Amino acid sequence: MNLTDLLIRAPLFKGCSKLQIETFLSTTYYRLRRRTADYYVAHMGDTCNDIIILIEGCVYTSMINNDKEVIIETITAPLVLAPAFVYGEVNSFPVNIVTKTDCTFLFIDKSAFLNLLHNDKMLMTNFIKILSDRCYRLSERIREENLQSLKERVIEYLHKHGKIDNVQWVARILGVARPSLSRVLSELRNEGTVINLSNKIILKKD
Repeated sequence: MNLTDLLIRAPLFKGCSKLQIETFLSTTYYRLRRRTADYYVAHMGDTCNDIIILIEGCVYTSMINNDKEVIIETITAPLVLAPAFVYGEVNSFPVNIVTKTDCTFLFIDKSAFLNLLHNDKMLMTNFIKILSDRCYRLSERIREENLQSLKERVIEYLHKHGKIDNVQWVARILGVARPSLSRVLSELRNEGTVINLSNKIILKKD
């Protein structure tokens, strides 16, 4: 699949034609970078000078809290990474960005991208929508962590994702120790809320 076909699937280019994307690529300086799994694309505190579009693969963002890594979000292509921080007064990455699989990234200079937004109302609208959606997800994450018990968060995770097949990974996402998550899963299993099925944990259907 060529670059135009990959980008046309991205929310940033929703509603754009192949010709528009091809014109954009032919008139804008960009860099393509391919990275293998477990590569740090950015570290917390790094300056964010480019729009970064994940066009193939999957990454996760993380923070270090008391020497413990907490997974903030898992992102699957094609999406813009850290769009809210490119044009801020403090334009540094608030999280680590790490490849979970082999990935391909498109880097666009933020000044060139800003000119593109000025000249394309649809692209501007798509970018604002991406920012709004990220803010909503962040507020949901804050609500989950501060207003819900771990048991409630586990149930909500299962409703969203359908299964838990890697307890250690989910513990990192929820920001808890693996034994704490295992204890809650055991309680939910005893209550009949979840069951084990083919090396994964799922909600028990009524």
